[in-house]
This record gives sequence, structure tokens and C-alpha cells, in this order.
Amino acid sequence: MAENSHTDIKINQIDPAILKEAQQFIWSLFNQKHDARLVYHQYGLAHNLVVKTEEICRQNAFSENTLNEARLLAWFYISGILFDYHAPAPKSAEILHKFLKAKSVSPQKANQLTEAILRLSNHGAPTTQSEQCLFDAIQTVHFGERFSERSPLWHLERELMTNQIISKKVWAQFLLDQLLQVHFYTPYAKVHFEPVVARNILTQRQAVEKAGKSVEVSELAYPRKFQDLERKIPGSGIQTYFRTNYRNHINLSAIADGKANIMITVNALLISVVISILTYKNITETTPGILFPSVIFIFTGLASMVFAILSARPKITTLHTNDTPIEEVKKNIVFFGNFARLNLNRYEEALDAVFRDGELLYGNLARDLYYMGKVLDQKYRYLTISYNIFMVGFVFTVLTFLMLLFV
Repeated sequence: MAENSHTDIKINQIDPAILKEAQQFIWSLFNQKHDARLVYHQYGLAHNLVVKTEEICRQNAFSENTLNEARLLAWFYISGILFDYHAPAPKSAEILHKFLKAKSVSPQKANQLTEAILRLSNHGAPTTQSEQCLFDAIQTVHFGERFSERSPLWHLERELMTNQIISKKVWAQFLLDQLLQVHFYTPYAKVHFEPVVARNILTQRQAVEKAGKSVEVSELAYPRKFQDLERKIPGSGIQTYFRTNYRNHINLSAIADGKANIMITVNALLISVVISILTYKNITETTPGILFPSVIFIFTGLASMVFAILSARPKITTLHTNDTPIEEVKKNIVFFGNFARLNLNRYEEALDAVFRDGELLYGNLARDLYYMGKVLDQKYRYLTISYNIFMVGFVFTVLTFLMLLFV
């Protein structure tokens, strides 16, 4: 019985030789999956994590096996980020499990270490001494003495990997929130690293106040539309885009109105002429055959003229009144129909907010352009129907007249 117990202990221990192989494995992995955008999560970070883990374990006088487990976990902790930047934990656990299986580590121990990686990556509380060592090392490496020096690299990496610009005030608030969540579990870390984090919290709080009011951290994952647009695209390019599109929309609207006026004028003149001919003396009695094509043309011409009028008729959409919340008013205030029913004070308040916020300004212009396009679409639909009716009616009128004339 004692022999079996001794065998179980051996099976559940980490062979120190595996640590050398783990280091070589992670080094090769970072070489194979090299990504220049990862300016923060590099092999050096993994190495620093192992060094700090060993320091904490030794200073807390933990066992050699605990140290070996913690060092092994530290080597694999950030490996998943090479495969999935947004959700690295499952991949880190998978890589570790495959490595342990290849090294004939017992399934029980492999599962235990894999679960530890997942738990710590998801900010769960450590349950063993080796997990406590690694957890404290993670907090120390990220938020310890080199926090101010390395956090700009983390900022840059996040922007490069997400292809999004994160403003300084958003990032400052994010870092402060991260610092406020730091917690140490081992006595050595509490004594030596908690004061460092406390100083960093003070410094970061001042950075947030300097950057401006605090903002929602959700902007990191879900940036607003048109956020920091001019930092990505030159302002002149954006202005040229809107200026060109507005000019095109206005020209197309003028063309549609001109075509509609042509149809209205032509149909009105022709209908007037036909009605005058039909009412001239007793022409319907002497030439009754002219009545049928005339009626066809009158009805089709009238229908064509109605759709032309619908196309040319002004359409004013009124979205906002004085009862509309100011947050909604600010979103679409370019078109006069949207502010005509507002009093002057509410209009000036909304306009002031738009001019002070680039996102809101570009959003207003984009929405106004969209609604102009919707109006143009309706104009040309009515105009197409008008021309089609006129064409069909005119053809039928001529054919009917020719049939009556020659048959």
C-alpha cells in the first residue's frame, strides 16, 4: 500500500527535465508564430513571467514540486495569444495539454494543470500554491515596477491587433480599472509588490484625470461609429468625400425634377389639345373613331402626369420636436425638416454638441446623405413609372388610331 502511494506521488510530480523541454518548446513556438504586431506579448514576457514565478515561490519557501508546476504553467500561460488574440486561454490550455501528453505526464496531472491555466486566464481565484505563485507573478509582471514603461507597448499592441484606434483617455481608464482589480495571494508578493501597485494606482488615477473625464471601457471592444475617424483618414479626404457626394445628390435631384417637369408639361399640353379637339363642334359625331384612342391617351397621360408630380413634389420629413430628447436631436440635425419645429435654444444646444464632437458631426453628415439618397430613390422610381406609362400610352394611342384609320 505504501509502495502504491509512493508511486502515485511520483506520477503526480513534474520532472525538472520537462521544464527545459517546455522552455525550448515555447521558444520554438514564438519563432514559428512570430507576429511583429505583438510588441507586448513576446517570448521575453513569458521568460519574465517564469523568472518572477520562481522568485515568488522560493521566497515563500514552497516545495520544489510546487515551483516546478508554477514554472511550467508560466511558460505556457501566454502561448495561446499567438493563435487567438481575443480568446487565448482555451488555446493555451490546449497547447499545454498536448505537450504534457507527449511527455507522458499522467492524465490526472495534465488535466489539473490545464484547468489551472483556464482558471487563472479567466481571473479565477487560485486553488493551489503553484497557482498562487503564478497568479502573483502575472500581476507583478503586468502591473509592477515596469508598468509605466511597458503599458504603452500594450496599448500599441491592442491597436495593431484589433485594427482600432484607442484614445488615450479610454486606455488610461482601462489601465486604472485593471490596477484596481489586482490582488496578491502569497505573503512575499503582498509585502513587496502591493506597495508598488498602490503607487501605480495613484499615478494612473492622475493620468485619467489629466486625460479628461472617465469613459466606458466597453469602447475598447465595441468602438462607436465614426470614432477617431480623422486619426485614421485625413480630414481633407473625408471633407472631399462628403462634398462630392452632396454635389452628386443635388445634381441628380435637379435632373429628376427637370425630367418630371418635362413630363408634366408635355402631358398637360397634349391632354389639353386632345380635350379641345374632342369638344370642337361635333367632331365625335362626324368622326366617332377618334374617341377611343383619345380616351386611351387622356387616361395614360393623366396617370403619367400624376407620377411625375409625385416625383417633383417636395417631401419634408419632420423627425424632431421640442419634446424629443436632446440626445436624439443631436443625431440628425443637418436637414431643415429635422430642426424646423425646435425652438432656437434647443437647436443651438444640439448644434453646439455636434460641432464639439467629431463622431457626432460625421454621423450627422452620413445620416443626412443617407436620407438624401432615400429621397432620390423615390424620385427616380416615380419618374420611371411616369415615363413607362407615357411610353405605353402613346404607343397604344398611335396603334389604335392607325388601326381605325386603315382597317
